[in-house]
Amino acid sequence: MGKASLPSLLSFTAMLKWNTLLSLVILLWTVGCGPDIPGPTPEHLYTIVDRSVAVVEDEVAGQPIVVVGSQGRPFFSAFDRRLNGELLGFQAVQSRFPVVMEDNYGNLWNVFGEAVQGPNAGQQLEWVPASTGYWFMFGAMHPGIYLYGYGDDTVTVQRDTATGWGVPTNAVQRGSEFDGIPALDDPVFTTPNPLESRPGEAFFYLEDEDLVVVVRINGETKVYPHAILDWHEIINDEIGGVPVAVTYSPLTSSTKVWERDSTTFGVTGLESYWLQWEGRAVHGSLKGNYLKQLPFLETSWGAWRLVDPTPVVVADEQPGHDNPYGSYPYGDYANNDFVSYPLLHDDQRLPPKQRVFCILLNGTPKVYPLEIFKE
Repeated sequence: MGKASLPSLLSFTAMLKWNTLLSLVILLWTVGCGPDIPGPTPEHLYTIVDRSVAVVEDEVAGQPIVVVGSQGRPFFSAFDRRLNGELLGFQAVQSRFPVVMEDNYGNLWNVFGEAVQGPNAGQQLEWVPASTGYWFMFGAMHPGIYLYGYGDDTVTVQRDTATGWGVPTNAVQRGSEFDGIPALDDPVFTTPNPLESRPGEAFFYLEDEDLVVVVRINGETKVYPHAILDWHEIINDEIGGVPVAVTYSPLTSSTKVWERDSTTFGVTGLESYWLQWEGRAVHGSLKGNYLKQLPFLETSWGAWRLVDPTPVVVADEQPGHDNPYGSYPYGDYANNDFVSYPLLHDDQRLPPKQRVFCILLNGTPKVYPLEIFKE
């Protein structure tokens, strides 16, 4: 079965897979060049000692939401503020991770939007589609995007179009070759035992500051480290009986998790191309279709181990792959301002590689600088 890759665009073949042939820089899930650039692991972006949690009550596309996050933990999530038709008010809860919020009725809520204590214990807030990523990606995808604390910006951009495409073609360029970045299918997992590690040693092949993607479906939870996704960008797996595609772009620092049905995504395919950020087909026979997005949590390995000391995590030895997991394949890319793609718009309100949290709700995006989650 062929594979499809997920950099900027997802690509479907007759087998429905996604392709790295073209990287949509505007959307920026670009796989860019293949992972063949030697270089040191970038400096960890999360070395902040302050682990305080902050809550922002806001509105996006007319929908009341609550955004909760911590720079030092780190994690960032968004939920609908309504429960059973009633609007709730929230405040941050400190030092009780994964409990992070309390509402005006005394319910305690965790990072998954689950009420773990209080009159509504066991109920679930509706997750709002969102992800962190580099600022340049969102500024290019949505010129003039609303930036919390700054407002929106009026800009004019030239959008070139071509028959059959649902995105400006002047923001599309070729990334790696077919299968240049192989997806990881049916990954091997392991469950590290903390009793097997010596104090002060790196736990497993991950450091506490390394970022991971946590997905929980139907009572089953799995952990997908960036250290693995840096080299594959997409992992085809199954969680709680649901086939999923866990996707990550190292060049835009954006994560998305999609329900894939019987589809296998990888780095081949020529029929349909999908925006990684939106899950929308923008070219080919499936143009206009959307993938179903699934909730996930992105946090640090150290933070997640506080929640689950024996997590089910993708192993650093995968049959048929000999990648040096734990090393970064793109040199010092994460630590400089270089962007190798033709941006539809270069929004200079923030540094291009500053990581931000972006919500995309009913087609309306809104960006939150991570600095607002310091307190």
